[in-house]
Amino acid sequence: MLRINSEYTLEISKDLEELFKALSNINRLTLVYILATGEMERVSVTEMAKKMGLTQPAASQHLKILKTANILNAKKQGNYIYYTFNHKALINHKEKIDFLFGCVFTKCDKRQKEE
Repeated sequence: MLRINSEYTLEISKDLEELFKALSNINRLTLVYILATGEMERVSVTEMAKKMGLTQPAASQHLKILKTANILNAKKQGNYIYYTFNHKALINHKEKIDFLFGCVFTKCDKRQKEE
């Protein structure tokens, strides 16, 4: 049985807290959807600002948060920095989310059988 205060669950919880904080903004979520749907393969600060109706400093801050949370990678080309998905980190994020929801659904299934 998994213990809530185990080192493993505490580590996952801290990681998920940072991930969920990064995704807790409508502009950042919208950008993730735009990149995920293939509307854009990569995005620069200038492109995000124009597409989302944001100032460049605001767009830059959103992209920085997504990069810090290992959702995006940054690659400099000429005068621009382009952001794309960080595939390896996203797989890691997904595994942690799957673990969390796996625990939740296990509990829900157990309670449902008891009723």
